Amino acid sequence: MSMIRCNPRVIPQFSVSLLALLAVACLASAYPVPAGTPFRWEFEFRAGDFRLYVDQETNEAYWWMHYTVTNRTKRDRIWAPKFTLFTDVGEILESGKGVPSTITAMLKDLLGNEMIETQNEIIGDLLQGPENARDGLVIWPARVLQVNEITMFISGISGETIRVRNPITSEQVILYKTIQRNYLIPGDALARGSRPIELSSKKWILR
Repeated sequence: MSMIRCNPRVIPQFSVSLLALLAVACLASAYPVPAGTPFRWEFEFRAGDFRLYVDQETNEAYWWMHYTVTNRTKRDRIWAPKFTLFTDVGEILESGKGVPSTITAMLKDLLGNEMIETQNEIIGDLLQGPENARDGLVIWPARVLQVNEITMFISGISGETIRVRNPITSEQVILYKTIQRNYLIPGDALARGSRPIELSSKKWILR
């Protein structure tokens, strides 16, 4: 991995703040990205709509999404995904944490799919072929609804990894190929009801 060489002597008129911005840009340009062509196993992942659900009895709100995952890698593998939400108010939400079983049951009934599995139920063997595709449901508590941007990270879909050195601790860490899905919520999230939230962009990253 090469890093862009930034030489302040070449640009002596730069201010300290501008040099700092240049240094950040140099580091960002050197950050690893996934391979252009997959070289490790990779599942086929099809995400459903991302929505908000409000429990009429408790008025508690939850973000949720269903999905289908298919193994076309020519080998049986383990499906153990991790779904994390980042909101523009600083929340980091792990799926399943703080979600009552009653909410999970309500959403499964709402989907009307007897084969859909919760986050814990779906962990395990993912056999080859579309006939063995599995349908999953992920839910997060929506404690703060005054948000306009939500980023979802999904790991466990690809076998691609890279080992890098932590620039602060100098320890070796492993980054995993991850899907990043970015959502926009114009206006009041609660007023939207259960309408799907707009997907603004998606990409593969190493995280």
